[in-house]
Amino acid sequence: MSSILFAVVLLAATSQPTADELQADFESARPCYALIEGREVWEGKRAYFIASFTKEAVELDPDLVGADAVLRDDNSPDVISEFEAACSP
Repeated sequence: MSSILFAVVLLAATSQPTADELQADFESARPCYALIEGREVWEGKRAYFIASFTKEAVELDPDLVGADAVLRDDNSPDVISEFEAACSP
């Protein structure tokens, strides 16, 4: 029985996108229509993305865009609903 549980856990762990996959998804993501907490939002095929904000980064390079991935499987339905609403016309 424990080997079955291990296989399920292993399968779940391997289904998460890699950093390279998320980077590629971000680069092809479309901008959403609304902001969340005053931050830009994008919709990718694997994740939603929300702009990271650090004062230091903006001061160093105002054109630099950093974002945090918001994975659908790792967040509550309420959080994902907020992103879906921001990305709906």
